[in-house]
Amino acid sequence: MMMLKNILRTSSLFFISLFAFLGASFAQTCPPLTLDSISNPGEYTVASFTEADGLRNGPDYKGATVYYPTNAKPPYSGIVIVPGFVAPQFSIQKWGPFLASHGIVTMTIGTTKPWGLPESRRDAVLDALVSLKEESTRAGSPLLGQLNVKSLAVGGWSMGGGGAQLAAAADPSIKAVMVLCPWLDPKTLSPSDINHAAPILFFSAENDIIAPPVSHADVQYDYTLRSTSKMLFEIEDGRHWAANDPTGGDGYVGKIAVSWLNYYLVGDPCYCPLVFETPPTYSKYLLNVTCPPSVSVD
Repeated sequence: MMMLKNILRTSSLFFISLFAFLGASFAQTCPPLTLDSISNPGEYTVASFTEADGLRNGPDYKGATVYYPTNAKPPYSGIVIVPGFVAPQFSIQKWGPFLASHGIVTMTIGTTKPWGLPESRRDAVLDALVSLKEESTRAGSPLLGQLNVKSLAVGGWSMGGGGAQLAAAADPSIKAVMVLCPWLDPKTLSPSDINHAAPILFFSAENDIIAPPVSHADVQYDYTLRSTSKMLFEIEDGRHWAANDPTGGDGYVGKIAVSWLNYYLVGDPCYCPLVFETPPTYSKYLLNVTCPPSVSVD
């Protein structure tokens, strides 16, 4: 019996030491990252293609552009971003080359119903995801065999942000959500409408009179399940279009987006501590994020 106890103790100590070693080794693999080390553009060169190049022309969106890195290492994660009420694709299009330059394939789309409500933008996003996934198997696609179809996110501005949340509630395969000054009717919105497990990043704007944070982003943040990882960055002095461009908030909008998507979508824990680096251009900053034990947030 004593011999058995000694064997068990030795085995336990071995595995504890092994896990400690692996944890230390993992921590050492993280490069020295800070929010300010994230550049615009990122380190990768970017190319793009549209329906004219063979991209599927989905029935629930109108016009699309796929931006992708040309010299990064696949497989790539991806995101679809949809604009807001009566807004064209180009209103959110600067996110395309920016995120692609950081290694994330980005599809920006227009809408078939510019006057439509968030539900139509939900449908547009879900349809665009079908098109993006097909690029992983379409002969002649620059993303043939290079896209991780199980690592896709959705995003949107204003009513597009509302639609992105509705899409995540409708499709549990969506890995992450990024919303820009999101609009959902506060008179009819129920917590069950946006009940999903996809980690969600909210950008809102302090002086937004179209989707005032107190009745839109703040409410949606509170309605999001406590079990869902969530974060809200309200941009100081910002207006409704403050997050349409990654240069918003003196560039910290893009820096936080890259950090969030790299952690929750791409799966790189080295980026987790960066979301705790409170940007100087915030008027409100909320999060319930937990980093892995082997990654310091000091």
